[in-house]
Amino acid sequence: MLPRDDARQRAGEPDGALGPTLRRARRERGMTLVQLAAAAGLSQPFLSQLELGRARPSMRSLWRIAEALGTTQQALLAGEPDPVPVDAGGAARLLLHDPEGADVTEFVGAPTEWGEFFTHGRTELLYVVAGRFEVELEGSPVVSLDRCGSISYPGTTPHRFRQVGTTTGIVLVVHGG
Repeated sequence: MLPRDDARQRAGEPDGALGPTLRRARRERGMTLVQLAAAAGLSQPFLSQLELGRARPSMRSLWRIAEALGTTQQALLAGEPDPVPVDAGGAARLLLHDPEGADVTEFVGAPTEWGEFFTHGRTELLYVVAGRFEVELEGSPVVSLDRCGSISYPGTTPHRFRQVGTTTGIVLVVHGG
């Protein structure tokens, strides 16, 4: 039996609903793939493969696409039933999407090295379900969080997080406001 993604790709089926969602959002904004690629800092062939369901973005790439489209990762993930890979082998899935309220995203596994800072217009709450994480808000000391630990901050504050240790971490990220 083929793994689900291989079976889909060999059958020519799109990999989840993300590709059509990306294409629809891009077209609604009157953007070409070339324009979106330039705005997101990604390659046009990669975006084409995403829209066709032949590739899956990392959360970092999805964030860049969302920023270029003037939307959020959560809005793009709302129609995606499968977890999206995150950098360093983990995965993320949207647990709740309420455009008028909160979005909840679960990350299982996360990068162990610091990545780029994120910014967005919504308040963010990070809650550790398992493992240990460090959160850095630009200009502030690094905060260490163990199981059941949490931190909240304005999304406009440049921020990033990473997993610490060898235990696979699970973190819930809630965006509201």
